[in-house]
Amino acid sequence: MGISLNGLNSGMADTYSTLLGGMGGSDDAGGVSSLLGDYAAIKNGSYGKMMKSYYAKMKKQEAEESGETKQTKAGKVKDNASASAAASLYKSASALTSLNYDDRSEENIGKITDSVSAFVKDYNSLMKNAGKSENSTVQKQAESLYNSYYSNYKLFAKVGITMNSDKTLSFDEDSMKKALADTEHANGATVKTLFGGIGSFADKAVNKASQIYRAASGGDSVTSSKAKYAGVGGSSSTSTSSTSSTKDKDKNKVVTDASTAAAANSLYNSIETLNAMEINNDNKENVYKAFTSLVKNYNELIKNTDKSANSNVVNQASYLKSLVNNNKSAFSKMGVTVNSDKSLSINEEKFKEADMSNVKNLFTGVYSFAEKLGDRVNSIYRYATQGDALNKKTYDNGGSGINVPSMGSMVDTVL
Repeated sequence: MGISLNGLNSGMADTYSTLLGGMGGSDDAGGVSSLLGDYAAIKNGSYGKMMKSYYAKMKKQEAEESGETKQTKAGKVKDNASASAAASLYKSASALTSLNYDDRSEENIGKITDSVSAFVKDYNSLMKNAGKSENSTVQKQAESLYNSYYSNYKLFAKVGITMNSDKTLSFDEDSMKKALADTEHANGATVKTLFGGIGSFADKAVNKASQIYRAASGGDSVTSSKAKYAGVGGSSSTSTSSTSSTKDKDKNKVVTDASTAAAANSLYNSIETLNAMEINNDNKENVYKAFTSLVKNYNELIKNTDKSANSNVVNQASYLKSLVNNNKSAFSKMGVTVNSDKSLSINEEKFKEADMSNVKNLFTGVYSFAEKLGDRVNSIYRYATQGDALNKKTYDNGGSGINVPSMGSMVDTVL
């Protein structure tokens, strides 16, 4: 079955004969010389080294491209468990930002402690689920949330919240109550700093939970009609008796407000309409009409919240005004003015002269102004209606309404 030496020599002789037989003129000399050079490279092994190097390079490039593809896909993997946990954290963190931390009565201290307990439970649930997630964006956003905690760990330790090795939190309710009752060392003020209002850790947790939900659900907003909320409080870990007694004695926070709810719904629809539009310089007329509608609905909502008897609505409206005021520089570039009462005015001529990329920057992308605005409007609606879902419909790309059946409290179990 082998090849004899004579046969091999004969074959090589035939090869040389073929190579040299065509050397009839000078035009062929270069070609034959090249072939002989190739043969010499094969014989001395340099050709083999070159091919090995080439295929190694190609293999590395294919691996890198495959890795990039896998990474891209990993960022789009749906993760229902993390989405559900993010939705719960969004609720409990939102509730914390609007509590009254200046009231040091025993009843209110109990309410704050219960709310923090619910928050810690939801935070831990999210960290555990995100840690197992195959969605790289969920992992990164959860890591960012953890880093926000870690940068404040000394403050948290003062009020009974400590960090575990698995990035979850432990909560000592007695330490929290003592901190809230401590006026001498201002530990009660520390609790307010961590959880109360815009810029607090709880507020950052609201935003991170929103981003994680969007990544885990494949692009949906935590305030969209697909993520309906049945309640405005934290998770089910909150004490029922404490919550019940609070509602009985703090009636100004449970007053339904139909006019504010209607205004919030109209503004939310305006936000979604702008989100669905093609925002560019070729579509200025339609963008202007949509933005004018948003300004009108925003001003109407502000007027209603100023008259509201629901203190939670008033608090959320205060955050909403701060959000708008913080973006007044961006608004000015498009002919929109933030007035002294935080209402908006729009100048048609200046708006249409402006580059629509200024509008697009506010209304597209994760963590955009539009997303934060929608979150706050959703909170106002939920407080005004005492738990109803904000929007009973979603919108197609043309802004036309598409009815979506309500899922009520199922959001916590099906996401």
